[in-house]
Parts: sequence; C-alpha cells; structure tokens
Amino acid sequence: MQIKTGKGSISLIVVMAIWSLSLAVDLPGLAVTPIEGSLRSIFPDVTDFKIQLLTVLPNVVIIPFVLLSGKLSETRHKILVITLGTVLYIIAGALSIWSKSLSMLIWMSCLLGAGCGLILPFSTGLIADVFIGKFRTKQMGIISAIGNIALVGATFVVGFLAAKSWHLPFLVYLIPLISLVLIPFLNKIPKSDFDTPANQAAVKDADKDPQKAAKPVIPAVDVDGFSTKGQHVTDGFYVGRTVWLLLAYFFFVFATTVPSYYLPNLMPEYKMSTEDVSVVTSVFYAAMFLIGLCVTGVMKLFKKTTFILAAALVAGGMLPFILTKSYGMFILGYGLVGLGNGLAQPIFYIKATELVVSEKKSTLALAYLQVANYVAISLVPVIIDLFADIFNARTSNIFPFYFTTAACLIVLVFVILRVNHFTFGVKPYYYEESDAPAAPAKTTASTASATAQKAAPATATSAS
Repeated sequence: MQIKTGKGSISLIVVMAIWSLSLAVDLPGLAVTPIEGSLRSIFPDVTDFKIQLLTVLPNVVIIPFVLLSGKLSETRHKILVITLGTVLYIIAGALSIWSKSLSMLIWMSCLLGAGCGLILPFSTGLIADVFIGKFRTKQMGIISAIGNIALVGATFVVGFLAAKSWHLPFLVYLIPLISLVLIPFLNKIPKSDFDTPANQAAVKDADKDPQKAAKPVIPAVDVDGFSTKGQHVTDGFYVGRTVWLLLAYFFFVFATTVPSYYLPNLMPEYKMSTEDVSVVTSVFYAAMFLIGLCVTGVMKLFKKTTFILAAALVAGGMLPFILTKSYGMFILGYGLVGLGNGLAQPIFYIKATELVVSEKKSTLALAYLQVANYVAISLVPVIIDLFADIFNARTSNIFPFYFTTAACLIVLVFVILRVNHFTFGVKPYYYEESDAPAAPAKTTASTASATAQKAAPATATSAS
C-alpha cells in the first residue's frame, strides 16, 4: 500500500516507521506517578525530593538533548541519531524494571530523558521531510493523535501493572522496541527528502570552498502567501516569526496543562475521587486524539478561522471549572480544551517548518518548538504561584483556573485580531491539494526551500 506525500508516494511500512516514533515521546515520568506512594514505603529513608526527581528529571534532561538532536538533524546521520535515541530509551526502561535502588532509578530517568530528547524532533521532523501541503497537515494530525492515544492507553496500563508490582510499570518504557524493529525501513525514505537538491548543492560548494558556499535566498512571499518583508533572518530562521510562534505555542501548552496540574487539588474539594480526576484527564487526551485524526477536514470547514476556533475551544473549555462544581461539566470542559489543543498542535508543527529559509533546518525548528513545550510544562507551577502571590491567592484551589481562563480570553481576542498574520493565519495550502506550491524559481545563489516559494514569486531579498 502506498501513501501519498504530495511529492509522490511512499510505502505504508515506511510511514508506520515514522509513526512509531510518536508512541513513546510523551511517556517519560509516567511509570512513576502511580507508584510514588509505594516508593516511599519501599525506600523509607529516601526524601520526597528524590522521589520527585523521578518525574521532573526526564523532562529537564529532554530539553538539551532535543536541541542537540535538532542540530544533528542538519547532518547526514538522521537515522543514526534516531537509532541511538531509541536504544538509550530501551536500555533505560529495561534497567529500571530490574533496579533495586532509588538512585539507580534516578540515573535511568536521566538516560530516559536523553533518549527521548534525541527521538523527539524526528517524530515530527521526518513528516516535514517527506510530506508537503495537506498531506503534511494530515500526517501531523495523525502523529499527534498517536502520541495522545498512546499516553491514554499507557496511563491505564501503568495503573494496572502498579497493582501487581512496583517494577512492572516501567515496562511501558519498552514501547520503543516497536520503533527499533521498524527503523530499518526509514532507509527507504528517498534521499532527496532527507536533503533537498538546493541543500546538497550548498554542501558541495561548502566542501570545495567555504567562502563560496551558496547563500539561501529569501522569497518575498512564502508558500502560504504571508509576506516576509522586513523579516530579519539569523542562522536561516525568520527571527520575528520564530519568537511569536514559540510564544504562542508556549501559551497553548501552558494553558492546557494547568487543569492536569490542579484538578487533583480542586476536584476532591468538590467531593470527587481520584478516579474521577483520571477520567477527566483521559477525556482531554482522547479529545486530542479524535481531532487529530480529522484535522484537515476541520481546517477545510473553518478555513482561516481555524485558529480562532481552537483558541475559543480552549477558552470555553476552561469556563466550567470556574462556573460549576459538576463532574459532568468538568468532563465536557476538559474535552473542549483537548479539542482546541489537538486542533492547534498540527498547525503549530506545520508553521515551525516555515520558520526557516532552508528545509534542512526544519527539524531544528521543530526541536525549538518542543523546547517551548517542555519549558511551558515545567513553568506551570512557577507562573501560577507567582500570580497567586501577587493576588494573595496562594491557598485557593480555584485561582489557577480563574487566572488561566482570563488569560485564554485575552489571547482569544489577540488571535481574532491577528488571524490574517503568520502565527495564527491558516491558508488553503494546509488543507487543499490543488494549492500545493509550484517548483521554486531558479536563482544565481542556492534556490529557496521548496516549501518557502510561491508560483511567480516576488523579487527575493538576500538573507542578512
């Protein structure tokens, strides 16, 4: 079976190999959550701080390794980096299962973060390499859905295994064995997708004489019709676009993560159980999974207002947490937040590939996006506590929801005002095959990226 890429087609087994990289990228730290209480009794002399390190360290270690992986993606050794990350992940999982000390578990959590960080940019980066246009949008939605449904399934499995033995939850960290089996099929990805002809020419020029290496050309209008006029370029990145997109993604991740942090405090106050909290959280990820499968259809229906819809769903989904004390409304609310986040994520992924002049840096751009993701998750309690102190509401379990709802409504207004600009704009190329970009025009310098050129482009200006 062949899957259309927008440039041709590729076999299903290759696409499955790419999909498999998304199975485990959201799992670090998950195995520890249901056994924290057991670890306190098993290792009575260990401090709470060390136990908390098991969930915090993987996310902290992921950040530098995501950046390292993004830089390595500019080399010709992408599959080697993916393989190394997968092997490190599996080793960390296997040794965690047999670990007999908390110190060993802490070291393995660091190794787990390193392996996950090396894999993470490629889970979306390979999609950017292989697919274009609406096919890229569809695949970004699929991998987002795969990651979310894997997280939901793993959460339930970990809870079940934890009841048997505290060692067994670490079995979920062996999921990358699926990727390890499928990685050889990544070699069937066309070499031109790993390195565009323009990039190959630039590499050859640089090898011969670094002073004569071809410089990228900045098109005056990109493939989506957004003007690049006045955009400063540094190291192949549009600086203004990059800053705004990372800030926007940071906020979406922050806002949609707040309920998972603070519902365990709020819901018991309303006489709801731990199981109720788990169900509400699972609905969030299930909603992200469902919208991820049909993201191109939703975009085709709402067109340029798609981002307004996503922001409205997130803002509207936060309202039940501050207006009601109903379990059913909490499910509905976090479900709406999941739909909004699941709709926005693939668009953020696509836009990340458009932050650069050369396709060669697309995976690095996606790595920066992932860094924004993990920084946002890590800073949730810091930001909430800061504003709780400002408003003298540190002891209030409802304050995080008031603050986040107000912030979401402000951002919704901003999205409406900026709907025709790059960060929140959605163009037909994202969801209509007929609007795929034409071949880039030839220039005396290296040609611009195939996804950064419009048919009959305006006069290009040189990168600074």
